[in-house]
Amino acid sequence: MSDHHQLTRIEPLDPCAPVCCPFCRHVVLREDAEETSVDPCPHTLFIATDEGFEFRSGRYDALKGIVGVEDQSIPLDGHGWDGYTDQLCCPGAVKIALYTPAPSGLGCYVGFAP
Repeated sequence: MSDHHQLTRIEPLDPCAPVCCPFCRHVVLREDAEETSVDPCPHTLFIATDEGFEFRSGRYDALKGIVGVEDQSIPLDGHGWDGYTDQLCCPGAVKIALYTPAPSGLGCYVGFAP
């Protein structure tokens, strides 16, 4: 079995709903008309968009081998941030992928692990 199967990917129907940690239920990402608030909990591995990371935990950096590496230096290998964050070997990890409707069409990706 491939290690990539250890990541469970969830795509909620409402991309505007707050993102809660599946382990502790803490709201880590909330968007409203004025702003986006990011408040990682201890289970949050990363919060990323199609433009790069908003948050990376030390644990995530260690798992991916990118400790001290800036976003622009991370090799995406043509997969973009969505594909890159899918490639995670961490037992019990969950990734929530949100896609904003047109015209922006931006993706937001939040990873958690127990």
